[in-house]
Amino acid sequence: MNSTHIVIIGGGYSGVMAARRLAQKTHGQPVQITLVNGSDHFVERIRLHQVAANQGSRTISLRNLLDHTGIGLVQGWVTKISPESCSLTVQTTMGQQTIAYDYLINALGSFVDTARVPGAADYALSVSTEETTLELRERLPGIAARGGRLVVCGGGLTGIELATELAEAYPGLKVSLLTRDQFGEQLSKRGSGYLRRTFDRLHIDIIDNATITRITPDHVEYQGGTAAYDLCLYAAGFAVPTLAREAGLTVNAQGQVIVDDHLRSVSHPEIYTVGDAADVSDAINTPIRMACATALPMGAYAADDLAAKLQGKSHRPHEFVYGGRCISLGRHAGLMQLVDAEDNPKEQIITGWLGAQIKEIICRYTVWQIRHARWMYYPRRPAAKRKAAHVVNFG
Repeated sequence: MNSTHIVIIGGGYSGVMAARRLAQKTHGQPVQITLVNGSDHFVERIRLHQVAANQGSRTISLRNLLDHTGIGLVQGWVTKISPESCSLTVQTTMGQQTIAYDYLINALGSFVDTARVPGAADYALSVSTEETTLELRERLPGIAARGGRLVVCGGGLTGIELATELAEAYPGLKVSLLTRDQFGEQLSKRGSGYLRRTFDRLHIDIIDNATITRITPDHVEYQGGTAAYDLCLYAAGFAVPTLAREAGLTVNAQGQVIVDDHLRSVSHPEIYTVGDAADVSDAINTPIRMACATALPMGAYAADDLAAKLQGKSHRPHEFVYGGRCISLGRHAGLMQLVDAEDNPKEQIITGWLGAQIKEIICRYTVWQIRHARWMYYPRRPAAKRKAAHVVNFG
């Protein structure tokens, strides 16, 4: 029998989930699965702010995660997707190679978009990659020791977690956070109030409603003023790789692949896209934000849908229901913001030590879910007039 070759590009949360679950779903069938990733280990991206603060880190080998699954691992960087020939061009340490596929799962994820603001790429650091995070970890102690100024650009969850983690770990730092929106506007009134009190406790200055216009070697310029710094961290927006656009796939203005309600490219249905690189919001009529909480279920769903297709079976459309947003605020406090199915904040929150423990459990659970991919549950949205189903999808 001819073997079907499925290639998954990107070894993050959605990619490894898709690979492991697909291997389990197609066990015993003539299916070959290959995972392509630039690194030989899995990066817990939701913990990078902890790594930056030198609060402990661990290395999870991809080969260990894929052991006994039959999944092949190619360590390299995809430089081109060629849908017309169903192939990839991959740059490895041994040189360039071409990998053919029957089906492709694109799980390349996202990165901090420093191109949005002049000077950000030249003078600011981000924690979207392990390399820049480790550089930040090395530089922080010296800056803190002399009472230096740290400016965090971006008031989203990434910026909030960075500011609080670093302010707690290095009390000598003078930390400021700049955001173009009202600080904490993505939270409920109670959630926003708790967040402000936490920032006050950690002596973090908040400059909100400040649109950043330029970053220079020693200060951030924004409409209405400037903020001097010794170290600038940029967390003000994310972008996705341009490979899909360059390959001719239909993408949105941000470069995300527009997919149908089965996570297949609307222009190239043999290519699934999951995680941050996918735009499925219109297809399922639910706003999907870039998050680990959405990436893991998408990876599991793509595996199930493709496995069903190979077995000649139909599979229900992808659906998603939110449960909450969980934010770490250092090692001793956290904020669990409950939300409705559409991700709108409710007034119910869980804070303090308990909030921190919930966040830690969720972080651990993500890796457990990947290791036990067959037990991954993704929500089913009920019919419009039926009561919403219960699901735990925090992030």
